[in-house]
Amino acid sequence: MKKLFVSLLIFVLALGLAGSGCISGGSGTSTSSPSGSETQIRGTIHFYTSIPKDIAIKIADEFQKKYPNVKVEVYRSGASKVMTKLDAEIESGKIIADVVWLADPGNTIYLKNKGVLMKYTPKDADKVPNFAKDPDGYWIAGRFIAPVIAYNTKIIQNPPKKWTDLIDPNYRSSLPSPWNNAEGWVAVPNPLYSGAATAWVYGISQKYGWDYFKKARSMGIVVLKSNGAVKNAIIEGQDPIGVTLDYMVRQSMEDGAPINYVYPEDGTVVIPSPIAIMKTTKNPAAAKAFVDFLLSKDVQELLVQYGIIPARTDVTPPKGTPSIENIPQIKIDWEKLSSQLEDVRNQFSQIMG
Repeated sequence: MKKLFVSLLIFVLALGLAGSGCISGGSGTSTSSPSGSETQIRGTIHFYTSIPKDIAIKIADEFQKKYPNVKVEVYRSGASKVMTKLDAEIESGKIIADVVWLADPGNTIYLKNKGVLMKYTPKDADKVPNFAKDPDGYWIAGRFIAPVIAYNTKIIQNPPKKWTDLIDPNYRSSLPSPWNNAEGWVAVPNPLYSGAATAWVYGISQKYGWDYFKKARSMGIVVLKSNGAVKNAIIEGQDPIGVTLDYMVRQSMEDGAPINYVYPEDGTVVIPSPIAIMKTTKNPAAAKAFVDFLLSKDVQELLVQYGIIPARTDVTPPKGTPSIENIPQIKIDWEKLSSQLEDVRNQFSQIMG
């Protein structure tokens, strides 16, 4: 009888422990946030971005390794084209995008003001400076980028030091022939395609007025499609000086290309490049997990390998890169830029053609 009682007691205790395990497992299967295990988050997310395609695909691949049941569909183009696609989706009421990572806050604030973004505070958000995240929690920077003056090191021996050098006839006359008298001695990116270019144009127009671009046009400065196109034109010697993004130059320097750059003494626009989740996402768990992943130390360190200044303050920036605080800056009001995006682009186009 005693043996029977002990056996029954063990059986009851075993049932209790098994039941307890089932409850714990059930509570862990929620997919309402990315805190569940990687295998419990599944489905597809659509990632719209203006970051370079090779970086976007690399990040998506790494995320899919960590979350094997999630597929990331990447749409990559210039910020203006991404926004055109998003605007069309918003207008139709059929928004496909889940996560958006654009070049500058201007476009992201525009989306916030249209009421199409989701509030979300990612893991490790405290590692990102306050000025690089939305105070209301709708976006957070994933990197810092900055327009710089880049130049071909085989052609230019006395590189410009300031933005005003690019509209100074005396500086131009100091260059070797034919660049001291040729159209196309300087190239700039087109804000109709690039969000970073829009931020740069806005910053320069705020500091020097639109007369800066009128002088630039009269001095033979030309407009190319993108920052990448400007960088390539400099390396090839087509346009020996240009305005492009700092990390693109660092990457090319690492590859041995004849290019270098300066952060202008009169300041540049340091751009916190924002990440946001669309409010209409059909897969919020995967979208949140993806944003957490973008801000993870692993991905931030990956960005450094591409010459990009990370958003996280606990990740060391690329070798030889000054800290954000030590880069001379033109401070701009991102809210104002957001409300003037079309005006800025139209004004630039009217002047520069």
